[in-house]
Amino acid sequence: MRSYFASIRAFNRDIRLFLIYNLFANVGFGVFQLVYNLYLLKLNMREDDIGAFSAVQTVCMGFGGISLGFLVNRFGSWRCIAGGFTVFLLASGGIAFAEIRWQIYVLSAVYGVGLAFLFNTTMPFLLEWGERRQRALATAVSFSLISFSVTVGSLMGGLLPSAIDTVVSTIGDGSLEAYRWTMVLGTLVAALGFIPIALMTNARTNRAPVAEALVAEPTNATERKQVRVDMIVFILIGGLMSLGVGMVIPFYNVYLTTLGANERQVGFVFAFGSAVAAVIGLSAPTVARRLGALNAVFYLRFAIIPLYLILIPFPFLGLAIVAHAMRQTTISVSWPIESTFIGEVLPPKARSSVYGLRSAAWNLCSALAAFIAGKIIVRTGYDWTFVSIAFFTGLSAIVFTLYYRRHPLVRDGLITTALRQVSTRRPAPLQ
Repeated sequence: MRSYFASIRAFNRDIRLFLIYNLFANVGFGVFQLVYNLYLLKLNMREDDIGAFSAVQTVCMGFGGISLGFLVNRFGSWRCIAGGFTVFLLASGGIAFAEIRWQIYVLSAVYGVGLAFLFNTTMPFLLEWGERRQRALATAVSFSLISFSVTVGSLMGGLLPSAIDTVVSTIGDGSLEAYRWTMVLGTLVAALGFIPIALMTNARTNRAPVAEALVAEPTNATERKQVRVDMIVFILIGGLMSLGVGMVIPFYNVYLTTLGANERQVGFVFAFGSAVAAVIGLSAPTVARRLGALNAVFYLRFAIIPLYLILIPFPFLGLAIVAHAMRQTTISVSWPIESTFIGEVLPPKARSSVYGLRSAAWNLCSALAAFIAGKIIVRTGYDWTFVSIAFFTGLSAIVFTLYYRRHPLVRDGLITTALRQVSTRRPAPLQ
């Protein structure tokens, strides 16, 4: 463990400040994520309304993602982080005071653009300013820290409404005003992330050196075609998976309340899932080395499928908690592995775009799924949404593994972490 933290201390100063920024920003996001749907319920809205707002938000996240590659290449990742974070804070603060549908629609759209830059500038920044030999560890630490931050935010989101009631007696626990001021406090915590952003030096004032890459920029039609197909498949995988995720995750805090949980318990559930994910997510580089990146992603994706299918005949709160924690954990491990893998496969310019384009596919498909799921849930309940997350998660894992196993760089052994490394040493002869 001491050597692990020593490796983190070896990151350059701007990478360490970026991790601190992520901590504050995602605590604020965690508070908002937990309370927002409960706030909408207090405005006498239902799952179909929540699905519509979520769809607007995620569509705009998608359009923000489409522009990300161009903006990062044009202005650098630091300016994209600072600008997108400003949009995120303004929108989250505004939503806390919105009560009319059209206001929530407009602010959800702006919030979605801010989220696109909050979520999708992580890998471009790490690739732009991190050393290649530290990339896998920096990615794992960053995503684990995000999970930890969301843990803290979920705890705050669950505890703050009653704490506000204690301090301000005119605001009742679980009331509209309690949820409103909880979101405001979450936004203020997130705003502390501007301090480490402002303290950065090289990232704020300079352009990064040419990024280290295994693959050079393509020089002929065959190489350009290979890069295009690699990007399309990676983006397609994100779109497929989001069709299932969008059916479930935007409504999961509401689903937990249908099983008897109150907002405080929901906060602990989300915090528990994020805490487990934060700790286990640090194992991503080790898992990739032991199993190989492709095998690891395949196993991790399939691990959640039985749990969601079992929830259909057995909708128990304990099982729902385990399913949520498992999903958070597998994402925390698999996403750094996937991100590092595609960063090795693609040349620098393409990988600056692929994360934003994948986010666009993810969010546009998730928006469609959430819109449809809201109507399905109101009419028939949650069963079909759980079938959807199982089917599309499995399909995305199969496509990812089958395609990249046959990739030229993998077949030629140039990406040594893609597959499990089998020792070729012969056992010593018996004496």
